[in-house]
Amino acid sequence: MEHRGVSFSIVEMRYLPGWQWTVGKGRTVSVGVCATRADAIRQAQTFIDAIMDWAA
Repeated sequence: MEHRGVSFSIVEMRYLPGWQWTVGKGRTVSVGVCATRADAIRQAQTFIDAIMDWAA
């Protein structure tokens, strides 16, 4: 998936209930865990918005 030109992935976790989001650009990677897929997408997009606004 992509948001504001930054790619991210959403993966359902195998051993624990929940969804993992990963945002990576270059060598920097950030990861979070949410209860639902929709929450994981929203949290990853919010994270991307925050880093893009900070970098501007």
